[in-house]
Amino acid sequence: MDHPTSHPNVLLITCDQWRGDCLSAAGHPVVKTPNVDALAAEGVLFRRHYGGAAPCSPARACLYTGLYQMNNRVCRNGTPLDARHGNIALSARAAGYDPTLFGYTDVSLDPRQLSPEDPRLRSYEG
Repeated sequence: MDHPTSHPNVLLITCDQWRGDCLSAAGHPVVKTPNVDALAAEGVLFRRHYGGAAPCSPARACLYTGLYQMNNRVCRNGTPLDARHGNIALSARAAGYDPTLFGYTDVSLDPRQLSPEDPRLRSYEG
């Protein structure tokens, strides 16, 4: 966004296959995570968050949609999010944020919403 906003900054970090107690901010006696600890010190650290599904892509779909796996229908890695369901990015956009997803993800576009010739459907990453 180019204009100033009164919204607080939001950074949601999701990690693949990372135990929740493996942060020094969470009291782990061996693992040292000083940069994440600094973010946690100024933000919110969810100490009792549990994944809604396994493996990683269905778990992220539960987090992004707020729906149980049986409702969001993402049952394995690489399954696209159903465009009929809302998600955290759409809600953030409606609240005036400019959400950005970067890094590793295997959340795919819903092919029912695209032309069969759409080039994003030619690769796994889209």
